[in-house]
Amino acid sequence: MVPIRSQLKPHLGQTSAAPITSSAGIAAAFMKATLIASLAAITLPGPASAAGALPLAGWQDIDALRRLLVASGSNVVQRDCNQRGLQGLYHQPSRTIVVCRVHADRDAVWNTLAHEATHRMQACANGNITRSEHHEAMARALATYEPLEWRSLKAYPAREQLGELEARYTAHLPPAQVLQLFRRYCGSPTSPSLSQRP
Repeated sequence: MVPIRSQLKPHLGQTSAAPITSSAGIAAAFMKATLIASLAAITLPGPASAAGALPLAGWQDIDALRRLLVASGSNVVQRDCNQRGLQGLYHQPSRTIVVCRVHADRDAVWNTLAHEATHRMQACANGNITRSEHHEAMARALATYEPLEWRSLKAYPAREQLGELEARYTAHLPPAQVLQLFRRYCGSPTSPSLSQRP
């Protein structure tokens, strides 16, 4: 039996005292990039302009992603988490996503939910969701525009770092693309094979 601790995919990040930022530089980097993975058909919009160019997630986006997760057989719960810096986690055997009650704003809630939903996508895909030729560009964008998130990858064992890179990168994509990716990897509520997914 594998200990539960090794089955958790925690999202360690900045605490509510220092929420994740959405600067114009981040928007420009993530809007210019071509989407990763076997996502060849999906591309990000062209270069972003000034502040606010990255579509911010609204509560309706958070609700839409939560509904997709639940429809795919996942549990989404909110809890008080006692581990410093822990914002959320995905427990694969129970398909449970926990969003910790530490978020200062809606954008931080979205970031955590999209991050953990990426781990669910990885479970549905039975592995990584990106192509290896995109990993370097993803890492460079994260290191440049989200250096704290980039450095936090080192807290994970080497075998988990690629999955964490994918989750951190995907969490910065526009909400519509995260929803589209989720449907691609985990099916839609009307998908006949949904119950057969991991």
